[in-house]
Amino acid sequence: MQDLDIIIPVYNERPELVIETIENIHRAFNNYNNYQVIVVNDGSKNEYNLDTLAERTDIKYIKHIQNRGYGAALKTCIRAGNSPIIAITDADGTYPVADLPKLAEEMKDCDMVIGTRTTEVCHIPLLRRFPKKILNLTASYIAGEQIKDLNSGMRVFSRELCYYLWPFYPAGFSFTSTITMGSIMGGFRRKEIAIDYFKRDGDSSIHPIKDTIRFFRLVARLGLIFNPMKLFGPVSIFLFTIGFIKGFCRDFFLLGYVGNLSIMLILAALQVGMMGLLAKLIVHSRVVSPTKSNSFPSTSHVKKIETSSTTHHLQSIQ
Repeated sequence: MQDLDIIIPVYNERPELVIETIENIHRAFNNYNNYQVIVVNDGSKNEYNLDTLAERTDIKYIKHIQNRGYGAALKTCIRAGNSPIIAITDADGTYPVADLPKLAEEMKDCDMVIGTRTTEVCHIPLLRRFPKKILNLTASYIAGEQIKDLNSGMRVFSRELCYYLWPFYPAGFSFTSTITMGSIMGGFRRKEIAIDYFKRDGDSSIHPIKDTIRFFRLVARLGLIFNPMKLFGPVSIFLFTIGFIKGFCRDFFLLGYVGNLSIMLILAALQVGMMGLLAKLIVHSRVVSPTKSNSFPSTSHVKKIETSSTTHHLQSIQ
């Protein structure tokens, strides 16, 4: 197994849960010595007392003074590491970190291994299952390839893949969705391995209305970034079909002329189609083949990462 950075973003989690996750990772990698665990406290409230983690010598601890989002936390840790392979997981005990070595071993012949939550032991809350199913189906349609778990939070990927998609990562929760879609559209090799998903130990952050809106925004964003014609194309075809049927099959044969509404619908269809083609050209100018990618982010501009641990933790990126 190649050198590995294991990243754990933490936000308002109980310290005992985080410590249990860290120790479970060490047990899983008991036969390996070429890995490091990087924990980022993404602006958790003081009442959680997560700064005690800075005293541990078996991890690299980084702290954001204020909450910056899941994606921003991951990007901070990715910059702080230097291993060619990166693994991410959550700190709440929902993912089976004992399976991380298995996922890492599969990196020999691919660029990303995703732990898909598709086993019988899958405690995804009911309120999230239907939106998640729609999201996976829509993402599969946009990518032109089946995606079983678009936003799984436990996966292993190469630093090359990560940096290739660096400009596209948001600060929020759609980091995992973006890297999944980007790996497909960029022609990278990926593999999916079924994993369990345990019940969350603690308060849930489910907001049915807010989460549903966020899902639809994510679908639109992924479509616009990676395959805009899959969004613009159906709209253009629909408008043209309605305009043609009304204008020629009804107006022309029954009334002897083509009405203004029919002309407007056909023109709107052409405009939407042209917008889709233009967006596709822009996408292809940015999402190129992996062999042509040289978009590795420079760390020379990173002056300081907010941290409460010792300064030697930052030497690798300063």
